[in-house]
Amino acid sequence: MEQEYREQLSRSQGHVERRGAGDAHAGDCQQRTAAGPPTTSKLVRKTFLVNHTQSNVPTHSTGGSTWSVKIHDFGKQWAEASWGKVDPHPGKKGYKGTSKHKEQNEKRAQARAKGEIRRKCLSIQADHLVTLTYRDNMEDRDRVLTDLERLRRMLSRNGYPMPYVAVLECQKRGAIHPHLAVRGFQDIRLLRRCWYKIVGKAQGQVNVRGPRPGTSPVKLARYLSKYISKDLDSQPREFEEHRYFCSLGIAVPTERYQIVLQRHARRAEGKMFCFMYYDMVRRIGEYCALKHWTGGAGTFGWISGSEDPNCRIIIHTSSLLPPHPPGQETNSS
Repeated sequence: MEQEYREQLSRSQGHVERRGAGDAHAGDCQQRTAAGPPTTSKLVRKTFLVNHTQSNVPTHSTGGSTWSVKIHDFGKQWAEASWGKVDPHPGKKGYKGTSKHKEQNEKRAQARAKGEIRRKCLSIQADHLVTLTYRDNMEDRDRVLTDLERLRRMLSRNGYPMPYVAVLECQKRGAIHPHLAVRGFQDIRLLRRCWYKIVGKAQGQVNVRGPRPGTSPVKLARYLSKYISKDLDSQPREFEEHRYFCSLGIAVPTERYQIVLQRHARRAEGKMFCFMYYDMVRRIGEYCALKHWTGGAGTFGWISGSEDPNCRIIIHTSSLLPPHPPGQETNSS
């Protein structure tokens, strides 16, 4: 008996040793005795070359120029697109606020802000204008923005979410009040009750302006975006402060593409213009009104269009449509 017990014990110990040398079962633990093989490097947004023995000289691709395209398609009611040639050797970016072309950069930033306001108004289909005012001469920009955020939270707690796009208007006497582009009919009583709780009773006012009869949603959105952004130049704004404000969750339909032309492609600027022109007509239809603009000798441009039963675009595929003189806006109908 004693000898059989010893044989069973030796067999069980040998079985345990073999398990330790192999893979452990589920729930068992193993002590790592050696480092495993190095993991394969991943490609992320920024991948750096760590092995300095390799060549750092970029290889030349067989393709030609690269063009970046961005399209905002709101259906047949409105669509716009911009394109530009990608610089293969971009220059170094300087620090903000140290550029020698501050006035030119400021105009570009204002144009971008107006475009974003228009697109966001189209995204929420804004057709009403809400104006919030103060009785006193309110000149504190931070106080106005805080009150606007409090109003949004109070409306949400009352089960009344209100997507909006807002800008601040500064009057000649220095008073600041916000304009909000919203969608649909608004409960004026609820808005005034919430606004009075914030600024005090009889210390402010809420006005709602509706659409005119017979006006399309696109024209209303364009008008509202133009109206609420007309005073962007006179806004009390410090460096890096926003020009407009909007509620969360506004998704602007955006498509981004990169087009690589052949290395020996000729008349690339004219072909890119024709390509964007035909694509815009394809999206909206042949009954449409288009506006387009190019600059930089055709290296960048912009085109927009909307459905118009009074205008018909006839495309001749046998010949390319040459671009108009750069730096000018042209209508096509």
